Amino acid sequence: MSDLMSDPFVQSSVLPLLLGLLAVGALRLIGGRVGRLWASGGIALAFLALFILVIGLPAFPPPSSMGKLFWSVAAGLLLGLAADALSLRGRAASALVGGWLLLALVWIAWPGLDSTRAFVTLAVLAAVGLWASFADSLSGADKTTAPAAVLLALALSVGVTALIGSSASIAQLGLALTAATGGFLLWNWPTERHVWGVSGRVALVLPLLIAAVLTLFTQAESATLLLALPALAAESLRRRLPIGEGRFAPALATVVVTILAVIPALVAIAAAYLLSGGEASPY
Repeated sequence: MSDLMSDPFVQSSVLPLLLGLLAVGALRLIGGRVGRLWASGGIALAFLALFILVIGLPAFPPPSSMGKLFWSVAAGLLLGLAADALSLRGRAASALVGGWLLLALVWIAWPGLDSTRAFVTLAVLAAVGLWASFADSLSGADKTTAPAAVLLALALSVGVTALIGSSASIAQLGLALTAATGGFLLWNWPTERHVWGVSGRVALVLPLLIAAVLTLFTQAESATLLLALPALAAESLRRRLPIGEGRFAPALATVVVTILAVIPALVAIAAAYLLSGGEASPY
C-alpha cells in the first residue's frame, strides 16, 4: 500500500481526485447554510493536503518559493472561507482575492526579480489574475462549472508544462490541482449543487502562483502558458452555442465548457513539447 501511495502517478491523479471529492463533500456538510459556498474551497484544501502528503509541511517562515506557495494558498483558503461565511460578494470579494493574489505573487517572486524578464512575468501573471478575479463570467454568479472548468484547464497546462520541463515537484502540484478540480466538477455533474464562492475564486488563481514558481525558478518553456489563456473565454463561447434549454442541457453545457477550456491548454502543452525538442520528460 505504501508503494502505491508513493507512486508519482497516484500522487498526481488518483489521490488528489479522492482528496478533492472528500474535501468538497466535507466542507459542504460542515458548512451548514454556507456549505454550498464553502464547497469550492475543497479544491484548495485538497491541494494543501496533497502538498503535505507528498512534499511535507513547509517551515514557517518558508525559506523557499515552494514553501511560500503552500503558505500563500493556506492564507488564501482561510480568507476565502471567512469571506464566504460573511457572504461577501461582488466587487468586495473580487478586491479581496485580487489583493491577496498580488501579495502572494510578490512574496513568491521577490527573490527571482533580478531581470526585466522576471518583472514582465510578474506583471503578466498579476494582470491575468486580476482579470480572472473580477471577470463576471468567472465569479460564480452564473455557472459554477464554468470557472471550475477554466481552473482545470489552467492547472493542466501548468502541470504538464512543468512535467515536460523536468520540474517534477511542480508538475505533481499542477496535476494534483487538476485532479482536485475534477473532484469538484464530479460533485456538480450532471446537476450543479454548489456555488463558486470566494473560496473558489482563490482556487481559480492558484495555477498562476504555481506558474510563478515554474517561470522564475526553473528552465521550463513556460512562455507557452500564454497560449492557454483563451480558456478564460470558454463560458463566453459556450453561450454562443445552440445547446438549448432541454432536460439534458445543463449536463451538456458542463461538458462543452470543459472541452472549450481544455483545448487552449492542450495547444499550450503541445507548444511546450515542441520547444523542448520533442523529448519526453524522465519523470
